[in-house]
Amino acid sequence: MERTYNAWTTRRDIMKEGHGIILGGVLEREDTSESRNQNLNTKDDEKVAWVSLKRSAGGHRIATYLREQGWDIEVLDFWPAWTREELLQFFKSRVREDTYWVGISAMFPLGGSGAKNQAKVQEMVGIIRELKELYPQLAFIGGAQNISAVLAYPLDYYVGGFGEYAIVEVLKHVKGEPCELKVHKRIYWGAERNVIECRHDYPAFPMPEAAVKYEERDYIQPDEVLTIELARGCKFKCKFCSFTVLGVKDDYSRCAASLDAELRENYEKWGVTMYTVSDETINDNPEKMKKVAEISRNLPFELNLMGFIRGDLLVAHPETWQDIWDMGLWSHFYGIETLNHEAGKFVGKGMNPERLKDGLLKVKKWFEDQGRYRVTLSTIIGIPGETRETALATKDFIKENYAGHSYSFAPLYIADGDMMHMMTNPSEFDRTWRESGKFHELDQEYLDNLDWSEIPEINHEFAKFYIQSPGIAKWGHDTMNIWEAMKIFSEINHDPDLTKSLAPGIFYYHRYITGGKYQLDDMMKDFNEIETFSAKDVLFQSKWIDEYKRKKINANLDNR
Repeated sequence: MERTYNAWTTRRDIMKEGHGIILGGVLEREDTSESRNQNLNTKDDEKVAWVSLKRSAGGHRIATYLREQGWDIEVLDFWPAWTREELLQFFKSRVREDTYWVGISAMFPLGGSGAKNQAKVQEMVGIIRELKELYPQLAFIGGAQNISAVLAYPLDYYVGGFGEYAIVEVLKHVKGEPCELKVHKRIYWGAERNVIECRHDYPAFPMPEAAVKYEERDYIQPDEVLTIELARGCKFKCKFCSFTVLGVKDDYSRCAASLDAELRENYEKWGVTMYTVSDETINDNPEKMKKVAEISRNLPFELNLMGFIRGDLLVAHPETWQDIWDMGLWSHFYGIETLNHEAGKFVGKGMNPERLKDGLLKVKKWFEDQGRYRVTLSTIIGIPGETRETALATKDFIKENYAGHSYSFAPLYIADGDMMHMMTNPSEFDRTWRESGKFHELDQEYLDNLDWSEIPEINHEFAKFYIQSPGIAKWGHDTMNIWEAMKIFSEINHDPDLTKSLAPGIFYYHRYITGGKYQLDDMMKDFNEIETFSAKDVLFQSKWIDEYKRKKINANLDNR
């Protein structure tokens, strides 16, 4: 029988530091390659507001760390799916005399395309304003790898980057205790913000004990795809990459005992066996893979992982394939970027394209022979040196050899202006494109006279995001510019032979599995055998979240 919360009978003697609430959500947006490939963003009047059926990875990590420091932290997941009335009811039952703060954790900025999503954004911002008025004694703190993900909210502090060490100092300051808090005053979107820059002032890497411990009050279900961290940081520094920790030299991987304990606990308590790996590059360290493979071999269940892998490293190191398989890592995301040799060398991926293609096909056959293999191939249209012909040749290679898998094509994105400054670690392209000698800026007259009939109307919304957003560079170079890249993208996106045997993207399994519509084995099928993700699935997932909300609202505070 479920009991009603009593906000005044809690674990205060144990959690001596106080109480906080973290709102988690927006771990993925509606307007992703998964949606574009399936033409889900076609009719605005058929859309429903996006809910994002994915647990807050950062929110639960921060909650775990703060509990270790003596805080009582509750995470409320899927918060974009909560109504104003439900959130007010939740806060009324939770806020108590030792509650100090409310956190908002996100990976991406609010919303997605379409009027309903934008209306939801305004609703969420309004809810935060109302909560601040109702609870003026609480500090409201946003956290994300790039603070642009939380800048839409009216908050007291914005924390960018891996935030374990920073949040401790912020909360000491909130409580009026001695602290070493460094706050940077930044003007973003016309308003002064209190920004905490973790990468520079509170570097939280390496983090060998980066476990996430869920609680009974999280109501984890066995068909969820959780997020797990095997290491923090990447040893590479590709010119387009803006991940937080790049160019690491040492072993930044997790402690084996910590990782083993997290995997076992999540299986024994919740029945979870599926994970998205958060690492920037999983196969950058053979010793890390050996460690994880050894853990996986000794687990009492079959582990299934999905994550980023460098294809050129796979090709160069076939001796790592067995460990990758034994890790349960048969769902791969390859950032191929380009099969133009000049462009690949320019960004830091210089393997000869013929060797890369031949090697990737050997990888494909080897993993298929083991019994399971799924891949998403990602390319960037517009790296200097790339031409229309070589971009289309890359598309043809994927079409001819990876039917039944998935792909992501997108024009080169370079952050500019305020958007670049909001980033925790802007890429080399972001920082230097104007001065690099490789790029030039398109003039306004050119942009004002674009012929929008050159791309299908279905892609206009996506194209306008690139062309009209002030935070995106309007780049050009000797072989292409942003508009030409968008036209190539549209051409590829509408190749019927490319889409006819598409399958779920490896980072989107949860859209199909969580809630019970499909099983993991169904992710080996393409959309001729299973249904594409659609608006009715968003409604189905909303009902799944409704059950979670019912449990959260009616739960007992001491039910950990």
